[in-house]
Amino acid sequence: MTRPDSVSLTARRLQVLPLALVAVFFVVPVVSMVTRFVRPGSLFDALTEESLRGVWWFTFWQAGASTLLTLVVGIPLTWAVARFSFAGSRLVTALVTVPFFMPAVVVATGVKAVIPGQPTLGILWAHMVFNVAVVVRVLGPRWALMDPDMEDTAADLGANPARVFTAVVLPHIAGALRAATSIVFVFCFTSYGVIAILGGISRRTVESEVFVQAVRLGDTRTAVSLSMVQAVVVFVVFAVGARGGSDNARDGSVSVRPRRTTRRNRRMVAAAVLVPTALVAAPLAAIVMRSFVVDGMPSLDGYRWLFDGTTEQIGIDTRRVIATSVVFAVACTVLTVVCATVIAFARNPTGTLSALTSLPLAVSAVTLGLGLIITFDSSPFDWRGETWLIPVIHAVVALPLAVRTLDGAVGAIPDDMRRAAASLGAGPWRTWRRVELPVIRPALARAAGLSAAVSVGEFGATSFLSRSDSTTIPVAISRLMGHPGAVLPQTAFALAALCVVVFTLAFAATV
Repeated sequence: MTRPDSVSLTARRLQVLPLALVAVFFVVPVVSMVTRFVRPGSLFDALTEESLRGVWWFTFWQAGASTLLTLVVGIPLTWAVARFSFAGSRLVTALVTVPFFMPAVVVATGVKAVIPGQPTLGILWAHMVFNVAVVVRVLGPRWALMDPDMEDTAADLGANPARVFTAVVLPHIAGALRAATSIVFVFCFTSYGVIAILGGISRRTVESEVFVQAVRLGDTRTAVSLSMVQAVVVFVVFAVGARGGSDNARDGSVSVRPRRTTRRNRRMVAAAVLVPTALVAAPLAAIVMRSFVVDGMPSLDGYRWLFDGTTEQIGIDTRRVIATSVVFAVACTVLTVVCATVIAFARNPTGTLSALTSLPLAVSAVTLGLGLIITFDSSPFDWRGETWLIPVIHAVVALPLAVRTLDGAVGAIPDDMRRAAASLGAGPWRTWRRVELPVIRPALARAAGLSAAVSVGEFGATSFLSRSDSTTIPVAISRLMGHPGAVLPQTAFALAALCVVVFTLAFAATV
């Protein structure tokens, strides 16, 4: 059964809104940046110049090492929560997922509180904390579908646990594992907030070098060339990860209930859960504890300095920063959810619009920010200093996530519900308002939460666009942490601790 014509037609007419959003604020800046600055010689220099070779090496090295560490920690945890039913399993999943939605600079601040003076180790740990949720969320559903009798049969035939995993489990989850690995690698490869807080000048990646070249050195051509080469790497990694990653075939897969833990496997499950959870939660707990310690003594000075005007010496009004982030988050959420709802209810059979709105995933936020200040820097489109541009860009970044959240929910609405409403005399719009919207209300709430989290945490593009009157929480934390002395960094810990508490409570409310 096709969608009612009036609803479908209206949604398809309104598709111009998300199309214009992506076209004007993503496609145009990227294309403008490429046509104005990219030349074959500059691309070659970006790869071969002696001062940049070390940047490329560290970028690939830390991304590979971070990805490996994330998999080592995340795979056992995924096995435990996907295959077994135990008290607190949903809470564990929530705890390891919370950091993914937090500003990256908050996670990095927590790691710095635990191991100050260890930039490389800190970067790897922060990336692991941030990305374990990807492994659990991408790999878990596929692993949960596997028939446990397959493993039992292999064990009965004499296969040891390692053999069971490599011969039986791994072929079943290989596609999802490849997809999770590629996503984690890209996130680590294009990480900016973590590098900005933990890397300093000695640990630079391509993403941070783009900012340095463009803002501090004024070498826009080199910055753009680095961005474009990085985008190619991201595209290749995503292409490799997507190959076979859909797992469309479900041979050997059944809908199964998780097993209950037994005395025999209880210790293994406990270790697989407790160790990763502790590694992920430790930086968040450290932020909160560190915010109450000044010069080794318990103190509330950090919170007092945060709101008594102390931070205004470097142009940061904390109350205004928090209010600005909230306003941006609300504006971003409204715009994103409206656009995602239009796309979902248009039900484009080719998926073209969904694919177009996914384009921002292929380009880092820093690259997008650079393109924006290059493109919108002259009349009549001198928008680079406009406050409204920031939540709009946040919406562009959040839109792919919201579309994926709503598209599946709308597609899962049973046609029988629509037919039943129609048989009772409900018109298309009444059916949409009274039947379909209530069904997808949880998905709408998730999409809104994702959009708000993206807005509050976005740091890359915002670093280029923010001004004194549009400073957001991540930008403020970064600036406060970068100042010498004890006072301003302590206020950064206090602000980061507030983020941890608010994000954790908000996420817990949805569990």
